[in-house]
Amino acid sequence: MPEHTPAPTPARSLYGFFMYLFSKTILGIYCIWAFTPDYYLHMFNFYYYPQKYWSTAIPIQCLVALTMVVFFICPSSNMILTPNIDSINTIVDPLSNFGMENVKKRKSLVVKKCVCMDVSKCNINHYNEMPDCEEGTVPLLHDLDIRFVCRKLYYKKNA
Repeated sequence: MPEHTPAPTPARSLYGFFMYLFSKTILGIYCIWAFTPDYYLHMFNFYYYPQKYWSTAIPIQCLVALTMVVFFICPSSNMILTPNIDSINTIVDPLSNFGMENVKKRKSLVVKKCVCMDVSKCNINHYNEMPDCEEGTVPLLHDLDIRFVCRKLYYKKNA
């Protein structure tokens, strides 16, 4: 069984061509029904067709439904799937990469920093911090520990 790919195939091109012809035919029939007066349709013995009202009502109802989906259903499903702001899942998830495999390889370069603000009240809660890289180099890609980010942003030694 061949592997499914998005590459063009002869069967896919035939489906596309017939879908193109079908959509153009349906559009033509719709335009003839919507814009041709009833007198001309009766001349060709077309008596059983929907009222002209539906030629404008159906597209408007489709646009209203699309608007409802875009402005209400998509944002609400996004809100349902997003964890709360105070949830730990907004910071850490199973796919978080704190660079620990790189830390194990370069154990001598890892600096242990204390989390405690006051050294005299230290609870021995350490986190690993990679040392600053040399100028002109790119550090390894990993997620930053939230304690490290808060310390860099909000900790003032002079306060």
